[in-house]
Amino acid sequence: MGVAELKKVELYYHKSVQDDVAKALQYSGACQIIGDSKTEPRDGARHADTDARLAECEERQTHLRYLFRALGPYFKDPVSSIDRMFGEKPVLSMTELERTADGTDLGKLALSVKAMETELNDLRVEAAQHEIDERTLSKIADFPYTLDILGDGTRTLKGLLGTLTEGSLEALTEELKPLSRETELFAASRTSSKEKEVWCVLMYARTHEQQVLDAAARNGMVFTELPPHIRGTVAEESAKLAERRAECERREAEILESLKRTACEWMPVVQRLSDYWNIMTERYQAMEASDSTESTFRARFWVPAEVLPELEKRIGAASPDTALTASDPEEEDHPPTLLRNNAFNRPAEVLTNLYSPPVYGQRDPTSAMAPFFFLFFGMCLGDAGYAMVMASILWILFKKYRKIPAGTRNFMSLFCAGAAATFLYGAVTGSFFGDFIDAFFFMAFLRPIKEALLLVDPMKNPMAILGVSLFLGVIHLMFGLGVAAYDEIRRGNYADAAGGKISWILFVTGLILVGLGGSGILPSPLYTAGAVMAAVGTCLIFWYAGRGEKNIFLKVGLGLYALYGSTSYLGDILSYSRLLALGLGSAVIGSVINLLGKMIAGVPFVGWTLALVVIVGGHVFSIAINLLGAFVHAMRLQYVEFFSKFYSGDGATFTPFQIRTQYVDVLKN
Repeated sequence: MGVAELKKVELYYHKSVQDDVAKALQYSGACQIIGDSKTEPRDGARHADTDARLAECEERQTHLRYLFRALGPYFKDPVSSIDRMFGEKPVLSMTELERTADGTDLGKLALSVKAMETELNDLRVEAAQHEIDERTLSKIADFPYTLDILGDGTRTLKGLLGTLTEGSLEALTEELKPLSRETELFAASRTSSKEKEVWCVLMYARTHEQQVLDAAARNGMVFTELPPHIRGTVAEESAKLAERRAECERREAEILESLKRTACEWMPVVQRLSDYWNIMTERYQAMEASDSTESTFRARFWVPAEVLPELEKRIGAASPDTALTASDPEEEDHPPTLLRNNAFNRPAEVLTNLYSPPVYGQRDPTSAMAPFFFLFFGMCLGDAGYAMVMASILWILFKKYRKIPAGTRNFMSLFCAGAAATFLYGAVTGSFFGDFIDAFFFMAFLRPIKEALLLVDPMKNPMAILGVSLFLGVIHLMFGLGVAAYDEIRRGNYADAAGGKISWILFVTGLILVGLGGSGILPSPLYTAGAVMAAVGTCLIFWYAGRGEKNIFLKVGLGLYALYGSTSYLGDILSYSRLLALGLGSAVIGSVINLLGKMIAGVPFVGWTLALVVIVGGHVFSIAINLLGAFVHAMRLQYVEFFSKFYSGDGATFTPFQIRTQYVDVLKN
């Protein structure tokens, strides 16, 4: 089918049934809301109710985002992210979600979690400070006086705690000798053997405070202040700090346990409510996009023509007080694009959308691209053993998961078709995990089957594979030009089809036939046919390039310049040599892994165990790296070489207004 036909629908309904209509449209999942109104600007007063609902949704989602951040690290989700990706979610009705939303005070829950989180952070800060203070006190463990002297001191005496280098300590001691009766320098312990620093306490009479401080500053003493509550002896305060830090750690453990219990109890609810409020937000946003009068609303949306009758029934069941009109897109409209393809081509829609969907009314390239992509993917990966591993993994996934979302299923099906193409190519080129069948004696029973399937060995005859790769490249490029020519003819642009597309098909194909015929690879009649084709193509290229000019010399110049474009076709064709390079790379890497395995197998006692590890691990790595290369390069040949001949994309993907969830599946009945 290609691009699905869309209808532009205008739906009129009374304000009293706005919720019912929005719900019916969302449950249908078949329409894309047109939000830009071409009539009056939106009346904020008439949408005040919707604005209030959106504000409520945003408030709820703010609480939910906080709860995910705060409780997420303490919650072990019973449904893994991989299982969820493959559709394994609890199934709930919208009524159940609404009941959960009505019975849950998210604001109160968020406040309680916030209180625990705040206390936890305060405790950690306090415990860290206590640890710092303990380390500081450990440096002056032998200090004989109470520590209040290092704080406020007494009326006549004051003390300071700090660090000095050994040299500075000696210098300060020497400098304070004249004040020896009014000062005392207590050296406690070194901080680091490398830095040669010592902790010390400097006590002095207040009457000589300025002299002492100046002397300490000149000798580079770095002061450290103790917290105001540390006033007893070092032993007493160290014991108090250790006790308080233990209390902080005990309380921290209690809060962590409480957070874990809260997460275990509430995170499933938070997940469900996240989906619920996302659903409601999208619903209210769709309602807000409607035009309105005092009591009537108008919704506009795109809908596929084939589902329009069913949508009308659904809307009629929701409310009979509606009026619906459908029309074809007008010239000034820009409809989105919805791709519709058969089961074989549908997986390749992923590739088209990755590039850019076609503009509505333009050709869908998926059906033209899909066979070539699968073929090129198979040639790039090129190993039947790797294909069997891929197919086995995909079979297990399809067997295990029964509710795989459509997008994920299509992507997996893309690799299923790629695995089939890879197996066929690997079988005819004799590559089963590289040369695994030939490398190991216990695989000898499979060699007759391998030899019976073998058509060409890339390791022995790479030029044959190169020739096939370049031939496929020519077919691919000429097919793209043929599609472009067909589109031009369909639109009535016969000159563009003949001069811009068919001319290059004739010219390039003709030159190839001339080259192969002249070298004796092809019979002489094909050489003659090629010469005629190249001559006709050249004439068409000259005519098309200079068709708007009257000056004969300018016509010839433009024709020669256009003919110079043939070099780009040469480059495009040569780029298909990557099919040989990547396929050969898979075979070589596999063979090297097998060779390493054989060498290690000769090690006494543990040889075969180590060989098994090397062979399995090596081929797993080879599958991963070559699978990525095959996908990227096969896709590149479509995007760069093929699409450039007839396809521009630039369309907008059809994005239906539907129920989108991450954590639960919602029953749509």
